[in-house]
Amino acid sequence: MLHLPPRTALAALILAAAPLAPANAQDTSLPPTFGEVALISNFQPDPHLTNLQAGGAIRAEYTDAVTGNRCVGHFANAPDLRLQFTAADFGYPLSFYVEAREDTVLLVATPDGKFHCNDDSAALNPALTFDTPLGGEYNIWVGTYAVTGSTFPPAELGITELAPPAENFDRAFFGNDDRVIIDAATAPWNMIGFLDLSEASCTATLIGPATILTSAHCLATDGVIDTPPVEFLAGFQNGAFVARSGVSGYHVAAGYLDGEQEGTDYAFVFLSEPIGDQLGWMDVGLLSPQDVTELQAGRGPDILQAGYSYDQQGVLTGNLNCPFVELGAENTIIHECDTLRGDSGSPLFIADGDRFRIIGVESRTDAQPNQPFDRNIAVYTEYVLKDLAALPPR
Repeated sequence: MLHLPPRTALAALILAAAPLAPANAQDTSLPPTFGEVALISNFQPDPHLTNLQAGGAIRAEYTDAVTGNRCVGHFANAPDLRLQFTAADFGYPLSFYVEAREDTVLLVATPDGKFHCNDDSAALNPALTFDTPLGGEYNIWVGTYAVTGSTFPPAELGITELAPPAENFDRAFFGNDDRVIIDAATAPWNMIGFLDLSEASCTATLIGPATILTSAHCLATDGVIDTPPVEFLAGFQNGAFVARSGVSGYHVAAGYLDGEQEGTDYAFVFLSEPIGDQLGWMDVGLLSPQDVTELQAGRGPDILQAGYSYDQQGVLTGNLNCPFVELGAENTIIHECDTLRGDSGSPLFIADGDRFRIIGVESRTDAQPNQPFDRNIAVYTEYVLKDLAALPPR
């Protein structure tokens, strides 16, 4: 569960989204890398599938045709595939979709010369549907959201007059979606907020007057800080927020940057304004042996969680009683909070008298193809506490 689309995901929620011209328009005149296909409406077999390699050297930015936010990808200059399409009077919709293990971005230039982009439709897989498709030439690119260097991940491009594959949340939500919309303006939820990064966004939580806690992978990839934080909006909901602050610095766990230590997917971000003095903050602590025993027996304390899931952008959703599975190996918590991409960095916390104690930081989902559900993993707070204590006073 990596990041949401970039800063304009935030801008689009605070301001009216303006159309974006592509920063690096792809060249429709070049020969397509993976061939050309001619299809007539009502074609068979449906879908028509093409295996290709995603990505390219050109970073280009468009408006997302589905969300209206920014759609950024790394594409080749030449189209990956060209479609010569003969439309019909009965007007079936025409859809393009991608299925891949990587986070891909779909770009389609339609016969009228317009570019259409989508980042995510079904999980990390993009899709575009044209309800009344034009006849003529379609040029298609499958890019990657992240820079992949000299590697080009495999992907399958589908063309269909049926509906593109829909996302199946059953595995992610353990059968049922138990998330609720949270009143982000009230405590303790107003201590959680939207962390705007240079090219992404995550969830973060106040743990001091001017310190927030989030996931390391929100800021760094392969040991390199590639999405530094820009701004934090506490209690963000539908474009409103209770407090905001710029960023004065950050600290990413060393074990995460060197890639040698599991359970270090956490980072501290330091704010330029002490908004925690206004809103309060959560404590960071461990589970007691009694807590673990009670949780494993299916009894309290209730584990709470809230974050900015990508399927409800700009809305704080949360879980009011997450099932606890176990303390995992190497500073992890295995849990069954219903979380998606965008919830990265969100807190797992419990009530502690009149205060709240963070016991985990949402990190990732591990696929379990031979099991009924996937496995959600949060970083346990043991290493977080040690690292926090070692930081110089601010």
